[in-house]
Amino acid sequence: MRIPILILCFVLVTSSCKQATAPVLQEGHYFSIKEFALDQWNIYHGQPFGIQKLVYMNGKTDSVFTNADGVNWAAIFKMFFETDISNPKFEDKYNFSEFADPTTLTENFYYEAKDPKMFTQKLHIMADFRNHKISSIYIETVKNNKWGSKMQRLFYEPVKSISIQEFETMAMGKRNEVRVEYKFM
Repeated sequence: MRIPILILCFVLVTSSCKQATAPVLQEGHYFSIKEFALDQWNIYHGQPFGIQKLVYMNGKTDSVFTNADGVNWAAIFKMFFETDISNPKFEDKYNFSEFADPTTLTENFYYEAKDPKMFTQKLHIMADFRNHKISSIYIETVKNNKWGSKMQRLFYEPVKSISIQEFETMAMGKRNEVRVEYKFM
């Protein structure tokens, strides 16, 4: 009786510990940041990660040590979710290319907006060449209006780091630059 229960527990644990793999371009759909983030959350939620948060603002630096419970995940997810291009309405709005890099042993998937007015301008996904697990995601966004422009660079390396850079230029010429990094320990 005890052995079947142990086998069942092992199967449940190992089947729930999947890792997001390289994107497959499906008909009418591009890579989903939302699905990837949900997958990462399901894999790592509740883990006792120490996190160092570094904030660089207009040339000044501040840092704090915290843990995964002390991070405002909703705000981070919101920024990444806003860049999602998986909705079928985005089909044919991006140039897509994929290539292998034998130097870094990665497969690369690159999306670039055809229209400079699109919010998500670039999405670059790197996956391990051997096991196809995603090793990093890089995103660039641009938003222009009559008051100025805002550009973001978002980077995620699973269980290593999250980097959020924002460059904001006001119509009056004022420029703000903020970079927030979360380093997993």
